[in-house]
Amino acid sequence: MVRLLIDSFKMTVKLYNKNMNTTFTLDQLSALTDLSLRTIRYYIQLGLVDRHEGDRKHARYTQKHLDQVLQVRAMADQGTSLERIKQLIHGITTPPPPPKAAGDISVISKVFISLGVELHLEPQAAGLSPEKLRLFVRSVLSTWEEINANQ
Repeated sequence: MVRLLIDSFKMTVKLYNKNMNTTFTLDQLSALTDLSLRTIRYYIQLGLVDRHEGDRKHARYTQKHLDQVLQVRAMADQGTSLERIKQLIHGITTPPPPPKAAGDISVISKVFISLGVELHLEPQAAGLSPEKLRLFVRSVLSTWEEINANQ
């Protein structure tokens, strides 16, 4: 659904571009993407969006900038971290973790779901941040409650 929304929004902006100026101010870019000026500047600072054209006082942003901001926003809305978005945009792939060897130590999270049901996770190996881990656990608990409610 997010992809469809972004695609239809991009089409609207491209139509807007054909009839209007082909560049935007930061305020216009903010209005078109529904992101704050601060967020767009932060994306630029992180290297997720290219720097503006022109001097600082008369900065202009093109369709390319708009597409980049929309791409970052779509990935962020889907829960992708900004660090991972940066890796994806710049084509950086993280190498797979080395195979486990005897004596390796890992941290396992054990989540009690119900009597006889436990969930064992290795969040670091799964690439789960604490926020994503909590979201995952909440989803599992919610699903478990739905399953038991239907019986």
